[in-house]
Amino acid sequence: MRTVKPRYSRKQSGEWGVVEVWSTHGFGQGAPVWLAFWMELVPEGKVSIEIDPDRDANITSATWGRARRALGLPERILVLDDDTARRVRNVVPSRVAVVVAPDHPRLTAMAASFDDLPDDDLDLVPFPAPRARC
Repeated sequence: MRTVKPRYSRKQSGEWGVVEVWSTHGFGQGAPVWLAFWMELVPEGKVSIEIDPDRDANITSATWGRARRALGLPERILVLDDDTARRVRNVVPSRVAVVVAPDHPRLTAMAASFDDLPDDDLDLVPFPAPRARC
């Protein structure tokens, strides 16, 4: 007789925020980059960060999948502007609501204060540019 593996469906819970920031720090690449923060909007929430010089590469189906695996499945996602909301809506399932919240305190604080950090506060290991495998 065949044993059936139980199927676990993820339940939606919580609220996320997505913030995009232009950074001149370079983060080991030597050039300015875009950072997209996919974060849980709870105290001590987790964050998934995407770093790429191309803004369009930070909000894709692949980055949504990485954030979902790291953080779970949100009920809704808050963003600061309509352009980011449009791009997030294109990659998340329709059951996840995407809401523009230009005055959300945690999102605006993240967007405003990130580039004000001094370089010595950024404890990051430089990484090489990715190369395609052949």
